[in-house]
Amino acid sequence: MRRALLALALLALALLPVRARAEADRHSVTYFYRNYCEACAPEEDFAEEFRALTGLSLSECDFTGWNVVRSDGQAALDAALAEHGLASASLPMVIVDGAVYQGAAEMNADLARAALSWRATNDSEILYLYVPACESCARAEAALDALPDSVTLKRGDQTLESRVTVRRVDVSADPGYADALFEAYDVPDAQRVTPIAFFADRYLAGAEAIEARLGESVRLGWAAGGVPQVAAESAAARAGSLAQTVGAGLVAGLNTCALSMLLLFLSLALEAGRRAALPVLCFLAAKFACYLLIGFAFLKLFQRFDPAWLRPLARWVMTIVGAALVVLNLSDALHAWRKDFGGIRNQLPGGLRGGLRRIIQRLARRQVLIPAATALGFIVAGGEFLCAGQLYLMRLLADVQSGQGGQALRLVAYCLAFLLPSAVVSGLVLGGKSQARAAAFFADHMALIKLLTALAMLALMITAWALA
Repeated sequence: MRRALLALALLALALLPVRARAEADRHSVTYFYRNYCEACAPEEDFAEEFRALTGLSLSECDFTGWNVVRSDGQAALDAALAEHGLASASLPMVIVDGAVYQGAAEMNADLARAALSWRATNDSEILYLYVPACESCARAEAALDALPDSVTLKRGDQTLESRVTVRRVDVSADPGYADALFEAYDVPDAQRVTPIAFFADRYLAGAEAIEARLGESVRLGWAAGGVPQVAAESAAARAGSLAQTVGAGLVAGLNTCALSMLLLFLSLALEAGRRAALPVLCFLAAKFACYLLIGFAFLKLFQRFDPAWLRPLARWVMTIVGAALVVLNLSDALHAWRKDFGGIRNQLPGGLRGGLRRIIQRLARRQVLIPAATALGFIVAGGEFLCAGQLYLMRLLADVQSGQGGQALRLVAYCLAFLLPSAVVSGLVLGGKSQARAAAFFADHMALIKLLTALAMLALMITAWALA
């Protein structure tokens, strides 16, 4: 019993959203220079110099440039000198993360040395996306095979060896990963093709670009530092989303609305003796099909009708409805803990519950047990959806507002997870366990089930805003 409670508690914790996509820390860069030339672009020149010294693009940093010829630039320089206790400045001067580097000599030596520790790796990593049986991809493969095992990089006064690695991803097997990379690198629609190579803060789309420029890019050190964390972790983010979906399905499957109808059907199916397993299997399969059809109907609707305001609206609907359901389930958990089952509100209305019971009894007593069990599965799933389907709808809304791919897979995973508790209970009852004991177990743990349902809904609400 304690192990079961511990497992359920851990499940609730697993539902709490963890944002797998972590952005790398941005460096603060302030550059002071003196320029009188109208046609010159000193900040653009510094961007190239900064890239050569650190291997990092200024676009990845919080950058501010000040021309001390102007009054505001001189005021910013005076403030910086006072802040760092300096009497004078040797221009050009750059302040990176609070460290001051004055003149070209200090930047070439000290800034270049400090920058070696900024990245998790100095390897030159290529992330290559392809599809099988692609003529252009075969051409790109030849360019990848021609890359050296390592290159020598120059960072100011520093010299280092950078190992060249290539990671290949079959887009046809993982389209969601490609979509995440395209978004992370802001790849235009016309260039969202394979073959495509990503490295550091750059990409090369198409076989011609890869053949012409990849080798030179690697030799110049533009691939050093690895693929940004935001892209590398997108697969983990999708795995976390699938885990949240399965967890929500398991919690929803413990709903007393669903299990009470199941136990009633089991009591009638047992009258068939040894033939009870087949109608029970048909009953559960029909419920799975019904829930899956409902989900696909919603997804099809969202795919056909997806205006710009739909996802924000879905997030607010989820928040408002979810908040009400969280409060309702917490209230039910308190009533169940006090054994005040009459105070439980989040369940099927008494009239509908009684009607379903009568339908089950009438159909199960007929001789056509298999068709009756299948029909009952659809009828019961449609009826209990008002209660047990709340988390299901929340999960669908979360998918709509997130814009992630793979909704069909998560839909199937949710439905399978939802039916798992029912399948376990059915197996125990058909295997000789007492139906009364099963019913008593869920009655005794109704408070925990209600609490887990509230936590699952809260997790989905937090995820909706975290991914906004």
